[in-house]
Amino acid sequence: MGLIDDIPALNKEFRLAGDRFLVPFSPIHLKMMQLARFEQSYLDNIPNYEAVLAGYSEIGYAYTGVVAGKPVCCWGAIVMWPGVAEMWLVPDMSIRRYAFTFHRASKRWIDILMSELQLVRLQATVHTGNARADKWIRSLYLEKEGILRSFGPDGADYAMYSRLSNVGSVQLSESSTSPTGA
Repeated sequence: MGLIDDIPALNKEFRLAGDRFLVPFSPIHLKMMQLARFEQSYLDNIPNYEAVLAGYSEIGYAYTGVVAGKPVCCWGAIVMWPGVAEMWLVPDMSIRRYAFTFHRASKRWIDILMSELQLVRLQATVHTGNARADKWIRSLYLEKEGILRSFGPDGADYAMYSRLSNVGSVQLSESSTSPTGA
């Protein structure tokens, strides 16, 4: 078991204590949060969005940041295939009051995730109208790759971001790129 699987160890690593800590993600946490319009859009436009995130937590990694017993952010990542993962985040509207605490934790979590899973690529999508999320994702050293037109559940454009690592870099030979392998 790695650090990403050990929530008490993550709390210690992130120096979360007292009334601020991580717990395993549960869809019930979403019902306890006050969501801004971009996050509420997922619930409004994706049938069974809570079940989707529950599924993500079963096949990936998912956490809830709690302050004084109230969820203030839920996040995680799913491995798409070896070396590539996609992360997600659902913040409460109050997250700004606790931004430093959970920003520091998320930066360290990304480093741990990429190291332990030997990721070559970590990616995330951000609604092009969500300036706050855009600024945050860039602060995590993800770089904008382009626009995914009409990508969102509401038909909105999203930006694709990624953070690449040299860990486990894959070099394709010319023969491995041809359909016959010849």
